Amino acid sequence: MKSAFNILLVLLVALRVYAEQPRALSSLCSYLNDGKESVSNLSTTKKCFARYMPELENEGASWSQGYSGCQKSATNERQSLLSKVSVTQENIRKAALGLNSFIDHCMAISEAVDFFNCFAKMSKEHLTTVYSISFSASEEAVILNQKLSHIQVEHYLCTNRTEYSYIKSTDQIFQSLDQCLQQNESH
Repeated sequence: MKSAFNILLVLLVALRVYAEQPRALSSLCSYLNDGKESVSNLSTTKKCFARYMPELENEGASWSQGYSGCQKSATNERQSLLSKVSVTQENIRKAALGLNSFIDHCMAISEAVDFFNCFAKMSKEHLTTVYSISFSASEEAVILNQKLSHIQVEHYLCTNRTEYSYIKSTDQIFQSLDQCLQQNESH
């Protein structure tokens, strides 16, 4: 009978049920500690646990699948979103590299007048490019942050619903198990 207690205790910890100790666990502890159980009571106790433990295991598996589904959905949405902005990211990168090559060209000029004229020309010819890069990058960052935040909120709601369903279902199972054990105790 001590192994049944150990199994239940491990199951409670593994399934992250930290709520108030169920009366089923208290009942089981009293059965183990009293030493007054009859053979028929022990048989009924075993039947109660044999009936409800698989249900608890199924709820644990359902919770795990649901939580995993929430994780996968959020990961897929993030990856899809990031792949959609990769074209804009590449366009900005190309524009910045074009500016960089012009700056490198100016930096390579050793004659002072040509050096200053090169940078003066850069501000006239590439001012629009600089502002375009800045505008596009700012806009994309705001939109991307907003969409990533939305994905994070949806992920939270999904995992929260999954946990709520798990807690509600396991509570019902523990109540049924407790009733079964209480009926056993009254006989």
